[in-house]
Amino acid sequence: MRIAAIFRFTPALALSVLTLPALAQDQTGEFFPEDMGGVMFNTSFSINAPMTAVDAAGKTAEEDAYRASLYTRSAAECELLLASVAATCVVTSVNVSTQISATPGQPDYLYASSNVTMTVELK
Repeated sequence: MRIAAIFRFTPALALSVLTLPALAQDQTGEFFPEDMGGVMFNTSFSINAPMTAVDAAGKTAEEDAYRASLYTRSAAECELLLASVAATCVVTSVNVSTQISATPGQPDYLYASSNVTMTVELK
């Protein structure tokens, strides 16, 4: 009885699955406008360094300094592309993340990473 119910709905299920790619194609323009043009570039940076501060305020300041350096480096990424392969470059997103690893008896380590996405028109 349950097998018959599955087969009864299979043609409807197959039809709905076949329409998903068409729906995805229709909605692509909403997320990636055609006037955006260019090529998407994505660059990642990471730092793994021992922390020198011993108190909480010092560790926070040190973490902030590493994040600031990753923001600065991410913003300058377009300059590298313009000097090499790009005619135009626009940063479209930046993601910076930090994590402190604390192991008793060992120095704390900071792991910081950054991911920058850019839209580039090639030379």
